[in-house]
Amino acid sequence: MNKVILVGRLTKDPEVRYTQTGIAVARFNLAVNRRISKDGQQQVDFIPIVVFNKLAEICGNNLAKGRQIIMTGRIQVSSYTAQDGTKRYTTEVIMDELEFVGKKPAEAANSNNAATAEQMKFGEEVPPDEEIPF
Repeated sequence: MNKVILVGRLTKDPEVRYTQTGIAVARFNLAVNRRISKDGQQQVDFIPIVVFNKLAEICGNNLAKGRQIIMTGRIQVSSYTAQDGTKRYTTEVIMDELEFVGKKPAEAANSNNAATAEQMKFGEEVPPDEEIPF
């Protein structure tokens, strides 16, 4: 069985391209925290993610650097021959499912500002020389 479940944050905006046959392909790296090691240091893995078809377009339209997601997929190892004739291997995760976690980074910043503005609008200030009617 080849099934991967990852929770992490995008390190940059997804790059969406289209193949000659019109298939959308999105690529991005996902920063995934490891369990904290014995020495207390947090370590992070940067995992390359590839997404195809409609889900690639959804990623391109809705994901941005810093956005946290939960995704499932499968590990794929590919090989190719480099220009110098050596054989090279790549390992990527092919995304099958996506769930958004929390707010978009821009929305989170705006909601903090909006909450502050709402708090400031709450109630009216009573002038010091006016009596309160109760």
